[in-house]
Amino acid sequence: MATIDIIIPTLKRPDHLRRCLEALSRQELRATRIRVGVRADDDLTPAVIAEFATRLPVMAVEARGIGVVGSMNSCLAECRSNFIALLDDDVEIPPHWLAAMLEHVRSHQDVVAAGGRDLLMDYPEMRRTEPLVLDVGNVHWFGRVTGGHHRGGGSARPVQVLRGSNCLFRGSFLRRRGFENGLRGRGAQVNWELALGLQALAAGKHMIFDPSVTIIHNVAPRHDGDTVHRGIFNFEGTSDIAYNETFVALKHGSGLVRWTIPLWQMLVGSHVCPGLLRAVDFIMKPQSQPAARFAATWAGRAAAFKTCLGASGEPHSLSTTALPAAP
Repeated sequence: MATIDIIIPTLKRPDHLRRCLEALSRQELRATRIRVGVRADDDLTPAVIAEFATRLPVMAVEARGIGVVGSMNSCLAECRSNFIALLDDDVEIPPHWLAAMLEHVRSHQDVVAAGGRDLLMDYPEMRRTEPLVLDVGNVHWFGRVTGGHHRGGGSARPVQVLRGSNCLFRGSFLRRRGFENGLRGRGAQVNWELALGLQALAAGKHMIFDPSVTIIHNVAPRHDGDTVHRGIFNFEGTSDIAYNETFVALKHGSGLVRWTIPLWQMLVGSHVCPGLLRAVDFIMKPQSQPAARFAATWAGRAAAFKTCLGASGEPHSLSTTALPAAP
């Protein structure tokens, strides 16, 4: 019989967590245990958990360590189920989500995770009209890693990276790998999903992305000062993202992509963390603070190379927070 633990990290967003738990109460397949990571200074979340104590097997777990990774690792240490689902506190999943994700993961022994399409509610009018794409969650041999799970179309298919807002893993895989604790950031440490994806890829495992299973992602405000993904430049936040991108590729990448991913980042990058080919922004988009973005990006990437390679040119021995397998 399948048992399922659910991990939900949160921080002082009671209204969003309440909607998330309400959606979980309507699941066709019941979770074995729901573990909510709660910070010691969060005086708003315990009351919400208490509201659902008679309707759901929900419990608070003291979130230790830094940011969302610390919170998830704290919850993961308490998980003993065959399968473990990860949900952001600001998502609302449809009633068949757990059953659908479980079916995908159990479809083949080499599948270790599955996730659906999250419908972002940040700019509703734009989201309703933006085109759907097929190239979602892929790690290309030449180094490009595609996201865009909120715009994913087509049918269920194998991918290399899932969005952490909604995904379900085999418990044995997640406990063995843990969540990467070497990432930078005080709140939402970006690219922990890529770390898991590259580890699965190196082990010859697969993940399934099913865009037909859609969730509502309300994009709640953050309390950690991370404004980069809210359209506001922040030097430290940008540098942290660049560091994490390169750190994860160097530590967890295998074969050719271990080097082509950092090369793509340095040559092309993104609007948030630009590569050399985006130097045209100095002329075309001076209002986007290109000099500051480039400085933050390159500082982060250089620090990642120093951390992972050091003076010897060989990777240092860096460990994730791996957890013992369930008995």
